[in-house]
Amino acid sequence: MHVGGGQNGEPVKLPHDASPFDRGVVEGGLTPGERDWFRRQRRGRAQSSVCRYADVTELTDQHRIPVDLTRWAQLGEHLPVPPGAGPVPVSRRDVTEVARHCRENRVWLPLLAASFAWGWGRRGFGPTRLTWILHGNTRWPAPPPGEVERRLAHAVDVLDHESAWSAYRYLAEEDKVCGLGPAFFTKFLYFAGRAGDRRPGALILDDRLAGRMRGFWLRRADETYAAQGKSPHRLWRGSVWSPYRYHVYLAFLGRAAVQLAEDGEQWTPELVELLLFRSDPDATGAELSFS
Repeated sequence: MHVGGGQNGEPVKLPHDASPFDRGVVEGGLTPGERDWFRRQRRGRAQSSVCRYADVTELTDQHRIPVDLTRWAQLGEHLPVPPGAGPVPVSRRDVTEVARHCRENRVWLPLLAASFAWGWGRRGFGPTRLTWILHGNTRWPAPPPGEVERRLAHAVDVLDHESAWSAYRYLAEEDKVCGLGPAFFTKFLYFAGRAGDRRPGALILDDRLAGRMRGFWLRRADETYAAQGKSPHRLWRGSVWSPYRYHVYLAFLGRAAVQLAEDGEQWTPELVELLLFRSDPDATGAELSFS
């Protein structure tokens, strides 16, 4: 049963220098109320018209986001489905297929375009942003020919042979691509890993998911282990999170999947991430109702 977030399905371990606050939250795991909430969310998706099956892979594969592909016409050869009139539902399975072709052909720009379009959905700024990343603008110099492809390929190599947080560090600190921040390069890494043989466990982290993490840390802020820790608002403030923070994020979602699988049902960290991403917060924008 795959419940981990590391290479070969093993759960991601916390960083050796994890703070007492982070260690307490991750090792303490989900509360009974939080576990019940995740199971309710999963049942709701399994009963929906789109996700008819309770299989863990099907539940994540069928997560669709409407994408206005007509706005991405100049990148049409890289899109997971042909451009059409109006928004087209693009699933995680569709983008994973692009990643598989990229692995076969050893080129990665198509996956960047596909994951970028999927991540932006119907919002209009995505094609312009990607054009700036690939060709520069008045603020960012144009990258040398082939440079973005080279960095993406190296990031996947690090992902495959080291770890997801090492690949995150590479794109966040060591060899950044101008304009490509964690909210989108984690989508690229996630799909690249999803199409790999060893499933090294990169997961998407964006502002919405960081907000969900902030909520978990806030609910534990009165615990003894949190006494000397930083405010959860500072820990999960974004939109650029440290490689250490990403490592903690992977460990938390991996620990949650292990807990949820204790009753014999199959869970994966990516399903935990999906349910958090699709959930509706309260008026604060971060808190979820676990009652």
